Amino acid sequence: MSTAHHHLPKNGEGKYEKQDVGFRFAMIFVTALILATVVVLLLLAWVYPWFAPEPTRAAVAPRQLPPEPRLQAVPAKDMQRFRENEQRVLTTYGWVDKSSGIVRVPIERAIEVVAEKGLPQWQPLKAQQEMKR
Repeated sequence: MSTAHHHLPKNGEGKYEKQDVGFRFAMIFVTALILATVVVLLLLAWVYPWFAPEPTRAAVAPRQLPPEPRLQAVPAKDMQRFRENEQRVLTTYGWVDKSSGIVRVPIERAIEVVAEKGLPQWQPLKAQQEMKR
C-alpha cells in the first residue's frame, strides 16, 4: 500500500479556489451561446420549408364552424349585438307571423293600448279547443 495519505486540513485551513470564473471568459461564453442560438434559428428557418406540410385542398376550403354550442370569441361584442337586437325588437313594428296576421308593436305603444282598452279576456285552453271542434 502507498504511504501517502490524504489528510483533511485542520482548523479550516486548506486549499480552495481563490478566484471565480473570469469576467472575460463569462462574456465570451455568453456571446458564443447567443451566436449559437441565432445560428440554430437561422438553420431552422432555412430547413423548415422542406419539412412543412404541403397546402392541401382542405386548407383552401372555406372554414366550417364547429357544432353548437360554440365558444364566444368576443363576449362583450356578442352581448352588445344581442342588446341592440333586443332594443330594436322592443322599439319597432314588425311581423311575428305574417300568414296569421300577428305583428309586434313598440312596447311604449303596447302600454298605451293596454292603458286605454285594458287586457283582453282570455278563454281557458279547453274552451278554445272545444270551440274549434
